[in-house]
Amino acid sequence: MQRPARSPAEAFVDVTAKLSLLMAGLSVAWSLLQLLVVAALGRLDPVAWLQRQGLPVPAAVQWMAGHALALSLLLVLLSVALLLVSWALLRRRGWGRTGFIVFLVVVAAGNFALLPLIDSLFSAMHAFLPADFLASPDGREALAQFQASRWTALLSAGATAVAFAALHAWLVARLCRADVRALFH
Repeated sequence: MQRPARSPAEAFVDVTAKLSLLMAGLSVAWSLLQLLVVAALGRLDPVAWLQRQGLPVPAAVQWMAGHALALSLLLVLLSVALLLVSWALLRRRGWGRTGFIVFLVVVAAGNFALLPLIDSLFSAMHAFLPADFLASPDGREALAQFQASRWTALLSAGATAVAFAALHAWLVARLCRADVRALFH
């Protein structure tokens, strides 16, 4: 007996859920590895080492280093949550569809929220450069290259954020269509 052909809505949900399950599984593995490394290296203090070298450490880096274990645990939990939501999406659970939409929106917004962090990292790297070096011809040339790199990073990260926001908006719109919503219970 031949199985009836799947509708385009069913095929869309299946492919989306399976890809999401794959990404969530990889994310769980990565975040567990990160948690293991953070726990193993917990006694190392990279901020103190940088400060002993006389290098300025941005407040955001100090905060992240001070909360590395908690941030790693949060990443594990979010990865497991995405795995559960993806499984529920594949099983046509209404809460899975809603949860997946929430993940899409949060990730798209998070990509834009990272742009100021990228800029602050470049500001922190700029602070590492000695003033006498920056006053020299080589320093001015290095500063010009540094500024070009900063803008390249910001523009490429911004373009990536826009591209992912467009993709996520398309996925949300598809998941909100009546034919897709009808598949969920």
